[in-house]
Amino acid sequence: MTDDISKMIPIFCAFQSASVGFEWAKQLGFEIVLGNEFNSIRHRWSQDKYPDAEIIKGSFTAPKIFAQLVCKFVEKGCKIGTFSPCCQPFAKAGKQHLHSTEAFLFLYILLFIRLTRMESGWIENAEEFQNAVLDDDGRTVEQRIRDALEPLGYHVEILVQDAVGFGCPQHRRRTIILFSRVGIWKHPQECDESQYATAESAIGNLPPVAAGQRSGIPLHNGPSMPKCQVDMLHGVKEGESPKQFVNADGSLPKKPKPKFVGRRNFRNEPWGTIVQKSASISGYNTVHYEQNRTLTTLETILLTGLPQDWFIPLWARNDEQLIRDVIGECFAPHHVKALLQSYIDCIVKKP
Repeated sequence: MTDDISKMIPIFCAFQSASVGFEWAKQLGFEIVLGNEFNSIRHRWSQDKYPDAEIIKGSFTAPKIFAQLVCKFVEKGCKIGTFSPCCQPFAKAGKQHLHSTEAFLFLYILLFIRLTRMESGWIENAEEFQNAVLDDDGRTVEQRIRDALEPLGYHVEILVQDAVGFGCPQHRRRTIILFSRVGIWKHPQECDESQYATAESAIGNLPPVAAGQRSGIPLHNGPSMPKCQVDMLHGVKEGESPKQFVNADGSLPKKPKPKFVGRRNFRNEPWGTIVQKSASISGYNTVHYEQNRTLTTLETILLTGLPQDWFIPLWARNDEQLIRDVIGECFAPHHVKALLQSYIDCIVKKP
């Protein structure tokens, strides 16, 4: 490879939740030229964000789509392939379902790598991904990936990393599998805990807004909550949950709620992992550190490390749940940025 990175390095990205993570790719010298999205709305979003790229809609495992992607990858001269297959089958937070067909997506990815002979790439997934064992084989996912790629000449590096270590004000722990046949691609080094961005540093400058009210700032609107649940949050300190959770109709739950439900986050620490149901009091890490409400959509954007003017297609700007879904599924952009910088340091500028 050359030390000259004036020419853009072409990337293929698959299953990337509207390609949210590649916010700073172009600044570093990378260009998404090919993508794949199964969901029609995510496909439209990705195509709007990257109008010069070819984003192919359809299932990665469908024979015609798969063959088309292989041919396009070679035709466009992609140097890097990036893959974020569905993590729900592996994540314990989502009640692992290792029997689902989605759990086997990584086998199609391995076939894709073998057919395209791509130079380098990554596969990222839930923290539990690498040690998972599926019913069809007694090996862990990590071992199966190594057994498939190393005989092809790829050097494989596997590590669990947290996006908070790269400047994201939110914990997002992911298994990151780096592979390359043109060098040794090392994981970027995480910063010290003393350097973590805090929740307050990300959203503390936004004006207060009550549940159910609008602030006048785009996407900074308090999610609607029944009065009984707003009252439930009064007096709840940072890091604590309500002493007695109440349902939306004021009734008591039949079963005790998990500790994270209704828990108020800390202002001077990074936020916990944000998932799709970030407007719900019953969601995961959703309650503001000071105000008696759940996160606004703008707060989820900022806590993911994205800028306030982050690109949202015009047709999607009034669909706040869609925006929350895209954010909740994304690969944190600070983490992607660190990986791409590591690629430059390890592969492009290798001695």
